[in-house]
Amino acid sequence: MIKKPSFSSVIQTKGFQVLWANQILVQLAYNILNFSLIIWVFKLTDSNLAVSLLILSIYLPALIFGLFAGVFVDLVDKRKIITLIDLLFVVAFLIFPFIRKSYPLILVNTFFINSLAQFFMPAESSSIPQLVSQKQLFLANSLFTVTLYAAFMVGFTAAGPILDSFSISPIFYLGAILLLMAALISQNLPVLKVVRKDNFSGADIWSLIASETKQTITFIRGRLAIVVSIGLLAALQGVIGVLAVLTPSYMERVLGVHATDASLYVMLPLGLGLISGALFIGHFFHRLPRRRLVIPGIILAGFLLAGVGIAPKIAVLLDATTLPQKIIHLRYFLNAPSLASTFVIGAFLLGVAAIAIIIPSQTVLQENTKDENRGKIFAVLFVLMNAFAILPVLLAGILADLFGETKVFFAMGVVIFMTGLLAMKPAMFFAESHLPYKVRQFLGLGHWENGK
Repeated sequence: MIKKPSFSSVIQTKGFQVLWANQILVQLAYNILNFSLIIWVFKLTDSNLAVSLLILSIYLPALIFGLFAGVFVDLVDKRKIITLIDLLFVVAFLIFPFIRKSYPLILVNTFFINSLAQFFMPAESSSIPQLVSQKQLFLANSLFTVTLYAAFMVGFTAAGPILDSFSISPIFYLGAILLLMAALISQNLPVLKVVRKDNFSGADIWSLIASETKQTITFIRGRLAIVVSIGLLAALQGVIGVLAVLTPSYMERVLGVHATDASLYVMLPLGLGLISGALFIGHFFHRLPRRRLVIPGIILAGFLLAGVGIAPKIAVLLDATTLPQKIIHLRYFLNAPSLASTFVIGAFLLGVAAIAIIIPSQTVLQENTKDENRGKIFAVLFVLMNAFAILPVLLAGILADLFGETKVFFAMGVVIFMTGLLAMKPAMFFAESHLPYKVRQFLGLGHWENGK
């Protein structure tokens, strides 16, 4: 009798066990650092634009190095890349305590760390097929994906309390310890063979990248389902970036609570919403047409974000006693239980809305691409997601400093809500003759036929 692959059998595979342990340690350190830096930079500069530039220093390396890194990691032993980058991460983390009060140097070091990450992530993910059997591959990838989300949730949840209790420097030292452990563990990885054995020069690599990118864009062009899925995931990345920029200032300037409380009262329920939403959708709604999940997700996300923008106005009308105008010093969410519970529920629902967009969009990409195209399309997707996120992230910081966080949240929410409404009822916005046939076919020809 052939034994079915299981999570336990995957974890017991020694090479994968080492790689997985390395991923857990690196992702924990990376996520704790990112959230801590967002809060720290806001407190250091009291500027939304400064936080925008920090987020850009996280996004830009993917745009600059993403495609190059994907080709480069196939040319060398991935074990050496993983170990070397782990050690360089340690050095970068240990530099932070000495530059923690210099905003420009924080940006430079953050850019350096995220540039390293562009080589680290494809090196890890492309190593999995060499460490597990073909039958175990799906479970191994699932485990890596779950770990990625779990590390994000744990890292962002832990960062606030640590930062609030011990300031920023212990976070750098904790991260360095985790990364040093990761580097030591990576020594136990087997030799990970080089996929491409040709002798490539630098010019050959760039030529290969240009050729494969051109082929991928040619493949994507004209396939509306793929274009829309990439657009949705890229837009979602932009919204996440905007949230990262605005959350610290919104909490302290608008709500009058400590920004570090976002860890427990925003990021934790957001992560739980993502995970529970993924389980719920996968179990009950996997047979539904993709748009039946995506469109309600967009509408719900828009409604929640617009609600964040208009909530202070509602509080004024209700003469709420916990209004920031009546609070002299910043308080903790615990001292404003009604406010805390509202944001916990809202963040959880936002996580559910986001996953209702992510899962169908990724599934559409996988269903409409072949094995030989899929890796390249996802590489292009990752670059495009970061490219499209740059402008909204930058604008969010500038506009929030000029007009206030609530107006930006409300405007973003209204745009997202109207986009969802347009997708749900396109005939309300466009006459049949105003849209090409392919677009109407994608949205559903019945929208116009019912009106005849």
